[in-house]
Amino acid sequence: MRVPLLLVCVAVLLSSPGCVPSRRVHPRAAEQVRRGYAYLGADDLERAEVAFEHALAFNAEIPEALNGAAIVARRRGELRAARSLLERALTAHSDFAEALVNLGEVDEAEGRHDAAEERFREALAIDPDLLPARLNLARALLHRGRRTPARRDELWSRARREYLHLLESDPDLAEAHHDLAFMDHEGGRLERAAESYLRAARADPSYADAHHGACAALARLGRFAEADESCRACVRVAPSDARCRQSLAAVVAHP
Repeated sequence: MRVPLLLVCVAVLLSSPGCVPSRRVHPRAAEQVRRGYAYLGADDLERAEVAFEHALAFNAEIPEALNGAAIVARRRGELRAARSLLERALTAHSDFAEALVNLGEVDEAEGRHDAAEERFREALAIDPDLLPARLNLARALLHRGRRTPARRDELWSRARREYLHLLESDPDLAEAHHDLAFMDHEGGRLERAAESYLRAARADPSYADAHHGACAALARLGRFAEADESCRACVRVAPSDARCRQSLAAVVAHP
């Protein structure tokens, strides 16, 4: 899967109101927070770190700046520092849904799976349409099901429900279609899996995992011409991915 969990307030979420200081802060501090998230979106961690530090020099408890600094720490693998910053952000602003999602992601990375699920649900109680919270929750349940086969059916049933909620918010969310397809494929529901993989690929033509999943499901269904098309799409978007080349070779070799 492309990304196991998400951190919010980066990339497409730069315009989220929760990422911009909402309380009265020094105008320069607010500007530094905005710059920090822009640097994060450009994957410039050094400049992002400096921008958030600059904002915090005006006020050491600006929650959006603390959240941004925590994202920098998390992306560097510094879980303890990220947790400390997020806890400070939530002390300053207990209803900061994005910070709750990020703290849940840290919990999940540290193996605190129950705590992570609770954080994601807390964030959704604040904002039921907060896509990263719902996707984090769904994927946490999906991965728990993979790790604990005895509970897989129960956990994946709960995950499926969350993915369907996601599609109510965004019917073209490629990640939701892909993950639903993955669970269906693993459960032997090949027709439904192939359809969902193809939907994910249509929603995001650069999604190699979706093309490869469609290739595999279609081949298992005996629909080799369609499988060939999906395998070739996988090779086009991910030419260095050995899975794509191997699956294409297997489909081409089929009589």
